[in-house]
Amino acid sequence: MKSCIVLYDRVNLLSFAKIYDFFTKNKLDFEVVSLSEVVLDERGFELRAERHSESLYAYDIVAIPSGTGALNLRYDDIFLSWIKSGLEANLKIGLDLGILLFAGAGFLDGGKATIRGGYKNALSEFCEYSREDFCEYGRVLSMTGTKTSWAYLESKING
Repeated sequence: MKSCIVLYDRVNLLSFAKIYDFFTKNKLDFEVVSLSEVVLDERGFELRAERHSESLYAYDIVAIPSGTGALNLRYDDIFLSWIKSGLEANLKIGLDLGILLFAGAGFLDGGKATIRGGYKNALSEFCEYSREDFCEYGRVLSMTGTKTSWAYLESKING
């Protein structure tokens, strides 16, 4: 399965590292992608993606790590249009605040997802809030990053 991890301004570097580590340990073929050439994490650390400004159409799995940048980008029409190019992905993974980007792109309309409790109002603008560690709606998996949610993701990917 061809997979990607999405970088965006004010992404949480630890959240990115966890997804990166998970994909590596599970031997997934993946790339790191972003809309712009250079991205800054929440602390201003500069990151460069392998691919930028390209459609997400070709990926089977699109993963978006958490980050405070998602709070603003959930309303950014240009960024959300790029996220929408991943519509055909078999699995869209939103880790904590990252789920807001799938929600903003319309992938959770009428659905349900999970996020840290302090951000449930932000998520509730788009869909129903779930208190679970992970929540699956269609081809979108939201997760809080607990051991339980990572174990569920591993079983889903590895069968």
